[in-house]
Amino acid sequence: MSRSQLMRGASLAIIMLASTATAQAETVLPVVNIGAARHRPALAAAHNNRRPPAPSARTAEAPAPRSSAPVAPPEAPVAPPQAPVAPPKVITTLGNAIVTHEEVEAVAPRTSDTAQLLRDVPGAAVYNNGGVSGLPVLDGLGDDRLHVTIGGVPVLSACANHMNPPLSYIAPFQVGDIRVFNNIVPVSVGGDSVGGAILVDPAPPAFASPAQPLLTKGEIGSYFRSNGSAYGGNLSTTAATQNFSLSYKGSYARSQNYTAGGNFQLWHPAYLWTNNTLPFTITGAFTPWLNANEVGSTSYQAQNHDIVAAFQHENHSLKVDFSLQHIPYQNYPNQRMDMTENRSIIGNALYQGVYDWGSLEAQAYYQAIRHIMDFNADKQYYYGSLTTILAPGMPMDTAAQNAGGKLRADIVLTDVHKLKVGGEVQQYHYDEWWPPSPAILPPRYKTGGMAPWSFQNINNGQRNRIDVFAELESRWNPEWMTQLGVRNDTVFMSTDPVHGYNPGYDSGPLFPATKFNAANRSRIDQNWDLTAQTVYTPNAMQTYTIGYSQKARSPNLYERYAWSPAIMPMEMIGWFGDGNYYVGNLNLQPEIAHTASATADWHDPARGLSLQVTPYFTYISNYIDVQRCPPWVCGTSAMNNLTGLTGFVSLQFINQNARIFGVDASARALLAKDTPLGDFTAKGILGYVNGQNTVTGGSLYQMMPINSKLSLEQTLWGWTNAVEAELVGAKNRVEQVRNEVKTGGYTLINLRSTYEWKNIRVDFGVENVFNSFYYLPLGGAYVGYGATMSGPLPVGPAWGIAVPGMGRSFYVATRVKF
Repeated sequence: MSRSQLMRGASLAIIMLASTATAQAETVLPVVNIGAARHRPALAAAHNNRRPPAPSARTAEAPAPRSSAPVAPPEAPVAPPQAPVAPPKVITTLGNAIVTHEEVEAVAPRTSDTAQLLRDVPGAAVYNNGGVSGLPVLDGLGDDRLHVTIGGVPVLSACANHMNPPLSYIAPFQVGDIRVFNNIVPVSVGGDSVGGAILVDPAPPAFASPAQPLLTKGEIGSYFRSNGSAYGGNLSTTAATQNFSLSYKGSYARSQNYTAGGNFQLWHPAYLWTNNTLPFTITGAFTPWLNANEVGSTSYQAQNHDIVAAFQHENHSLKVDFSLQHIPYQNYPNQRMDMTENRSIIGNALYQGVYDWGSLEAQAYYQAIRHIMDFNADKQYYYGSLTTILAPGMPMDTAAQNAGGKLRADIVLTDVHKLKVGGEVQQYHYDEWWPPSPAILPPRYKTGGMAPWSFQNINNGQRNRIDVFAELESRWNPEWMTQLGVRNDTVFMSTDPVHGYNPGYDSGPLFPATKFNAANRSRIDQNWDLTAQTVYTPNAMQTYTIGYSQKARSPNLYERYAWSPAIMPMEMIGWFGDGNYYVGNLNLQPEIAHTASATADWHDPARGLSLQVTPYFTYISNYIDVQRCPPWVCGTSAMNNLTGLTGFVSLQFINQNARIFGVDASARALLAKDTPLGDFTAKGILGYVNGQNTVTGGSLYQMMPINSKLSLEQTLWGWTNAVEAELVGAKNRVEQVRNEVKTGGYTLINLRSTYEWKNIRVDFGVENVFNSFYYLPLGGAYVGYGATMSGPLPVGPAWGIAVPGMGRSFYVATRVKF
């Protein structure tokens, strides 16, 4: 499908929805009075409003539109309308999109990857990684360039390949809702990023009502997806009084390799072997064979457990959360390594209180991560020779500690102005070492390619932050609202001296370890964020938002401190899924992004009809991109591809400049209501992004091509049925420096149904109904098989093949509440 065809089709769909919205909006609608807000305990209010509102404060949402309709006083009970219009799945205000719990429940049966819950947010995409470890993207910026929190905890990837990104630490079943800021992020939300923000919150604790002394409830569920024979389950239980709540949530997920919609390779062994090596996997099994349509290294297994104890009294609440994750394996089709172990423990305490002057929030957290990588079944495990040194695998070990705290106060200055002030401290300690392989050398040898020492990649790495912010929110009248903010992030980074597997990793003429150890490795970055936003709501059917922000991000530990220019260590570095080889740069400076965006939101008062359009522009100075690794850093070996337009290449991080612009659009139309066949709703989203390195003139890496999603949904009695079309254009603009692979356009059709009856819910459907074959535009290079650590040698994975997308998959999921 050509880009022009896709743009014409998607634009026509959006225009049709907009026209329907405009035509029906001109019709005089009946007055609908929504019931007045009821009193709720402080903790529940804190979750739903995100900050407990002060008694005299106005809400922190967009200004209320003018309306001639009568409004009931807050104390007066108002009967609910007989036929309320269902709210849209994604509600936006001040750039904040909320993926509701209902939307989470609808998507969760189809995926084990929490990042995929963002699939209906305009401008959102996912760098496909492992089965539970997708990397989210917002308006062309992803991964470390986004501010991501889980229950308020700013989680960092603890892996050279970002196999354990923040969203991998919470299962879809455990998610309550997700707040998304695509481009303009208020300084009170967070810093140390140049892109948007994703705030994932678990469901709030439940408490007993005054009429019941004890609340007990639970839920059990399971699912099966045919492609990959994926299956899993979840369990939750709660026991609570009016003031105390104790709950548990647990989930399990497992899948084999998935299959594409067609053949893209010959039936072959996952890797070849010679008489001098062993044809066995890490578990001792014989080399597996990959079917012609099987995407290697896409299997996984994961489990998550969470215990929450919460206490509330009057306007104060305290929640203590303890979570545990264990992933025994997760394989990656676009990485040269696999995850063979990931264990995490997170402790999180959150206090929220409402006072006469406003509200106060305090949080403290600690996370410990133990992460191990090696080669699983579809990648060659033994390297070397039986006649000399045979190396069983290439283990990579990681240990990280992430601890910190937050303090925030929302102070009501007047009926017009609210001041938000706060601070944050984060201490991140990181070690990565690669044990020798083999652990014991044969008697005749004193050194080997990966022996006799452990390779120190990051030794006592530190990345600590101290942040302070102030934000003034002013609601001048029902039509106008403004928000101004400033934030300072001070980032402290350092690492200790390192060494390689043996003295050869510090050989002449480059002597990389000696140079790195002799250099000043401590850095202190002073980063400033600024935001200014204005919201104008002239009436009940229009809202306009315009904003500007300056945001900054310091490099991560690998961008600054990955020190070895040897091909084998460089193969182990890189979270981009492109199969290339990376080395760091001590001279990197923080990125500084300037973003301007505007949103026009046209809708009827009940939002049964709506159209939102958001154009945006971002310029990033000191953008951390890459260059072909120069000879004075990586040497002149033929393994380093300095000029080739094909093949995997050696790269070094470097500061350059970049610009990104695009548009996000979404529309919704209630087409029919209360018909004999139920209610019918049409929905659509459209996204376009264009990114360019202004120094080289080339495209930025992993820019999502133009894409659209259209759906028609029917609701009748307990049934919800939908047909959905995903349209994605060809990715022809690629980054030549990385030799990024182009992908073609495609269209997918999905069907889904849900039936709810009393305490039982059943979800079932078909993804990719016509079993279409396509390559993932953000899936990276397919290196999920073979001798992945052989550099550019012929025995390694072939360059030029993108990761294929999943073929047809039937799914069914059940949930029973008790």
